[in-house]
Order: sequence, then C-alpha cells, then structure tokens
Amino acid sequence: MEAIVLNGNNDVGLTSVPDPAPQAGEVIIEVAATGLCGTDLHEFVAGPTFSQPPVVLGHEISGRIVEVGAGIDQSRIGEGAAVIPMDFCGSCHYCHRALYHLCQRPGWIGFTRNGGLANYVAVPSRLAVRVPDVVDLEVAALTEPTAVAFHAVRRAKLLLGETVMVLGAGALGLTVIQCARAAGAARIYVTEPSGVRGSLARDLGATLVLDPNDPGTTARILEETRGVGVDVVFHVAGSVEAFTQGLDCLRKQGRFMEMSSWAGSASLDVNRHLLKEIELRMVFGYDMFDDFPAVLALIADGKLALTPQITARIPLDRAVKEGLGGLLEGREGLVKVLVKP
Repeated sequence: MEAIVLNGNNDVGLTSVPDPAPQAGEVIIEVAATGLCGTDLHEFVAGPTFSQPPVVLGHEISGRIVEVGAGIDQSRIGEGAAVIPMDFCGSCHYCHRALYHLCQRPGWIGFTRNGGLANYVAVPSRLAVRVPDVVDLEVAALTEPTAVAFHAVRRAKLLLGETVMVLGAGALGLTVIQCARAAGAARIYVTEPSGVRGSLARDLGATLVLDPNDPGTTARILEETRGVGVDVVFHVAGSVEAFTQGLDCLRKQGRFMEMSSWAGSASLDVNRHLLKEIELRMVFGYDMFDDFPAVLALIADGKLALTPQITARIPLDRAVKEGLGGLLEGREGLVKVLVKP
C-alpha cells in the first residue's frame, strides 16, 4: 500500500510500505479519512521531537474495521471506528489512576508506530472506538481534535452563563467555541486575524470576533465585560502576543486554559497576575475512554457541527504538497484538511 512516511527532519513523502497484519489484540482499519494536525507539521519541520522515523504519519483517523487479530471478537469486522492515537503502558502511577493520557511510557499512533496516512492502519482494539451509525466516517476523523477541546472545557469547569475568550479560530479553536456553547457559555469572544476563520467562528457560535492585531481589541473586551474581564480564556494560538492579550482580558480569579504547543518560551509578569489570583491550567490530550464516546454522542445528537471546518479533502498523493505544504504556508481558507486514501 501507499503511505505518507516521515523519514526525518524535513523529509516526508509518499512511499510504498507493506500492508499491516493484525497482531494479537489488534484490529486493521481501512482508513476513511485522516486529518492533518499542527503536530504533524511540527514533527516534519522542527522534529523529530517525539516521533520515531521512519513512521507513517497521521493520528486523526477514522475508518472501518476489516480484520481482527487473535483474541478480538470477529463481530467487530465492519464496524466504523474512530482511533484514539494515545497508547499507554497500563502499569505506571498514572495508568493505575486511569489517567492514561498522562502515562509515563506512552506510545503514539502516527509518531511512534504507523498511523493513518495510508490505506490501512493497525491499532490496538481498545483504541478503536465504535462510531454511531448516524455519524459520517469523514466527520468521525475529527473526533480526536474535538476531544481535546471537550477536555479543555471540562478542565475549565465552565459554569452556565460564564463568559469565554478563545484566542485563535483554527480547527481546535472552532471546536472549543462549540464545546463552550454546549456547556452553557453566555458569551464567547474570539480573536482571529483570518477573515475566513473569523466568519466560521461567528457561524459556529462566537458572540464577537475581533482582530488580535487591532490595538483596541483588549479595550473592547474589557468594555464588553463592564471592565471586569472574561471568566475563562482558552489559548490555542500558540503565540506570546495572544498569551499576553488573553491574560490582560481575564478577570480576577479567572481561569486561563493553555492548550497550545509552543515553538519558543513565553514570559509572564508574575507580580501583576499574582495580584489577580488567576488560575493557569495546562491542557494536554483527553480522558480517552470518557471523552471520545462523549464527543461522538454530541456529534450524533447534532450538538457539534464539524463539517464546516473541513475546508479541503485530498488524496494521499497530494497530502504532502497541498496538505502539509498548504498548512505550512498558512494558505488562506484552509482550516481542517482531510486526507482520504
């Protein structure tokens, strides 16, 4: 079969690799769609950081189970599945407490073992979550990034009627908007320089979208909140400027949810924010076996609209040039790119 293989820093391409065979406890999934993610880009241009080349990229995966290994019920063949790409050891301090996403010896589908930018992928059966029949498999590929947003909103302990600020309206920011709305946020303010993404943010529930580069943006947010600031900030932009702006717009004792991976370091005026008693909470991944089924249930019930953020669907042979290349260039109009083998 053909696959997009990461061989090392700035070395990725379409390559012929053997079809996977299921080991005991595994299933083979015929890939329906795989989303491209910022982490894929980071490992390509700045890594390898935690990937182990050569490896087939792709961790936002959906498809249909076509083969099972020893110990797996044959009835799973034909089942639609969304893949949890975070594997875990099952025996460390955190696994014993069911905090599998914080495992001390993790594995990663698409980084430490072959992923979904291919026709087929082998995954442990426990990581293949059944997709409800009413959910399109293309949309199910977005379960993984949506679970990150869902987890962040849960960790924020968002209360009914609170105000929210989302820094960045890329694919992850757009799902944060929807999850916050579903959780009962009264007003959702979004900063986003792209007109296309800003329009999507409004369509998906943002109360007000502002350009973060406008010098009056912080003052406008404070005006909207009667000089108090927002209750919760979600930072998905990964920039020092957005980080600082979000802190300036956060009320005293507000919660700042850091969701971004950074290319460099950030500075924090500790004394200033100490006086505000803010809470800075880091968000990584999701509670696998709680958040994935919950997200799929929300999609099935129509509470989350993920199709609007899919702005490109491309085959494997265009995944590097048009997919990874387009996202690296910051091509206007690209939000979520799906590769469909």
